[in-house]
Amino acid sequence: MALKLGLLAGALAIAGGSAPTGSGAEAAVALPAPPANGEMGFILTAFAPAVYQGKDDCPDGLANTVRENYLQSLVPTERARLLLPASEPELTRRWKDYAVGPNNTNICANPELFDRPIQKTIQGKIAPGLNLDGKVSGAGAGACAHNNFVSPTGERGIDNQAYRALGCSRNYRGVDGTAGDAVRGYNNFLATGEHSMVLLLRGVDSLVNDDHVEIVFATTSDRPVLDSKRNFITGASFAVSDNPRWRNVLHGRIVNGVLTTDPADVRLTRRVGHGGIRGENLEWQFRQGRFRLAFQPDGSIKGLFGGYQPVRSVIEMTIVGGIGAATVAGIDCAAELKTLQKMADGLRDPKTGQCTGISAAMDVAAVPAFVMDRPITAMARN
Repeated sequence: MALKLGLLAGALAIAGGSAPTGSGAEAAVALPAPPANGEMGFILTAFAPAVYQGKDDCPDGLANTVRENYLQSLVPTERARLLLPASEPELTRRWKDYAVGPNNTNICANPELFDRPIQKTIQGKIAPGLNLDGKVSGAGAGACAHNNFVSPTGERGIDNQAYRALGCSRNYRGVDGTAGDAVRGYNNFLATGEHSMVLLLRGVDSLVNDDHVEIVFATTSDRPVLDSKRNFITGASFAVSDNPRWRNVLHGRIVNGVLTTDPADVRLTRRVGHGGIRGENLEWQFRQGRFRLAFQPDGSIKGLFGGYQPVRSVIEMTIVGGIGAATVAGIDCAAELKTLQKMADGLRDPKTGQCTGISAAMDVAAVPAFVMDRPITAMARN
């Protein structure tokens, strides 16, 4: 029997849309029955910062590059001189020197060693994300004061301070509303297998309503299979990582076709280069992480993952880029870190009272796959 309109509304709300009306709506959202054994596997096709590009988000322009911050540090007459076409070689040399400190330190590998101004931040009121601290306004227990967002579909109390801090950067805001380099880059790492992720759902009795589902969220070392257009092939096989540190178990429920999980700490690898050529020890780290995912008629899932990230880890991939991230991409990592620290709203240190984590939201999409689990046995997860 066709599903009810409430299921369509819930599923589209996760994806940022709205439910259509009319006699054809119910049939359009009919979901497949779960497998007889109650297990469903998925390979993630998207896991990147959730971005909403509102027209009023950055009224003062985008966050400054290293070059722009260098120019702002000068007196007006010197700035004007260096901006003359004849001074371009000198300006290039000087702003790149501005990214380097004593003993070959640089602004991206060592951002905490450089003093840079707070960068321009999101001024709009709308952002994707989840209500992590349980408060519609203000801050919940263990959180620091911050202003909540409203979701694109009107949900209040959204916690996504990482987006507030970085949403005006060129990495986040693409051209004409398209995804920025950060989104494309993170999702490309999934496609290349550098830090691919799988989901394994257990105990699924219904995709409409089910009061308990177990979710294994894990890294996989297996590379996804792509077609000629770089689309993920469904039904491929993947094994959960043999490192128990990157095998996370969450618990949740399905209501009106939407899977929501309880908060849990999550760690996943973030290799750069196959075999971990760079960034071998990098990790995704989310405290109090949780999913909200809508099942789709074609068997895929999409939605959000939210949680609190340790502040420095938000820009960890840029930090790995080192001097090149500053002098080629122009990213002022010190300004980004300082802004993230100022916006931090979670993981309050009981001794200092300072928040060491920042709320974040990731767009998630996944297609069906066969996932082989490796339960934790002798090796402890820590």
